[in-house]
Amino acid sequence: MEAAQATTGRSLYAAADTHWLDGERFRLYTKVALLCYVLYFGGWTLRACVLKVPGVFAPGADFVVFWSAARLALTQGAAAPYDHDLLRQMELAAVPGLAIGDGVLPWLYPPTYLLYVLPLGLLSYGMATVVFFSGGACWYGWALCRTLPRNAWLAGLAFPGIAVVLATGQNALWLAGCAGLALACLRTRPLLAGMLLGLVTVKPHLALMFPVALLCARAWPALGAMIATAMALASVSLLAFGIEPFTAFLGNATVAREAVEQGAALLPRMPTVFAAVKMLSGGVMLPYVVHGTVAAAALAAVVYAWSRPCSYALRAAVVISAGLLVSPYLYDYDLAFLGLAIAWLGPHAWRNGWLRGERELLLLLWLLPLCGLVVGARIGIQPMPLGLIAALALAVWRIRLERTGKASRDA
Repeated sequence: MEAAQATTGRSLYAAADTHWLDGERFRLYTKVALLCYVLYFGGWTLRACVLKVPGVFAPGADFVVFWSAARLALTQGAAAPYDHDLLRQMELAAVPGLAIGDGVLPWLYPPTYLLYVLPLGLLSYGMATVVFFSGGACWYGWALCRTLPRNAWLAGLAFPGIAVVLATGQNALWLAGCAGLALACLRTRPLLAGMLLGLVTVKPHLALMFPVALLCARAWPALGAMIATAMALASVSLLAFGIEPFTAFLGNATVAREAVEQGAALLPRMPTVFAAVKMLSGGVMLPYVVHGTVAAAALAAVVYAWSRPCSYALRAAVVISAGLLVSPYLYDYDLAFLGLAIAWLGPHAWRNGWLRGERELLLLLWLLPLCGLVVGARIGIQPMPLGLIAALALAVWRIRLERTGKASRDA
């Protein structure tokens, strides 16, 4: 009987020494990806900053909204960034000729995030851009290096999600870095982990699953630190800025929700179930119903993973993947968080044995952030949520195998 069970267990796994994606190819593809990034961003910067091709802006155009909001808050008060006319004037002054949508990138963040970006308003736009990009990349890279084994660091840094964030100029590397470092130190320094997770609440929809996980795991010090940090941010913001920015934020949040519901947002770049169903069927009710069903399943997956013992790597992958599935508002640059899930899943499989097709799936997940920019608008459907669902399903399946004794368990 034991021999039969062992044979059945081994049949679940691919032979490591015969797989096409071996260590040599893995390293080769990583180096090719990094070279492609250097050539792409080098050519883009050359055209925008040296040749000054009309209509070509430097990488990271979205950063203008962060700098403009900071400068407005310093000069005209914390409610000023929520005024579209004032914000447009500041953005066009920083980047003349900017024309995205109606000529303005809206400020949709809560006042707590103004505490983060205010120092940028003291710098020139160019200097602030360098600080923001280099700091975010180093912060996220540190989180990956704390998660991955040393021989996989280069692959982590070659993750296309980093390139997407740098190309768009968004803040996902900073927030994902906080989450990644928190998960890396949760078992040894729970108070610090909770504080880092509390910082993620400045983008509330990306932090929803972390308190659920900590509650299920009875990680009271980390949960308390997370709640205390979030409350401290809100209290300091309220004392420093007053109530007006909070009221303006709620108004802008309503505008953002209506833009998504009406299809005015960039749905091909939104890796959400809501966007996928809306692109296929239109309407609002069906997308919300389907999205709500998937979000409920993601919540159940977090409870399943964190309520009972299993490998910590799988728990971490579940909470990250589920967190990307619960909100109907998400963009491809937020898939920097997906890089953390891959960073937990890959080494776990390497230590415990690869499932059949697992390496191919992780490779597709690694490429997923490029989908919105490269193919989203061309194919007319939104495949990215399927990748996120697959990542969550893989982690949950791995947990099931552990708990039924069909797979070994690491720390």
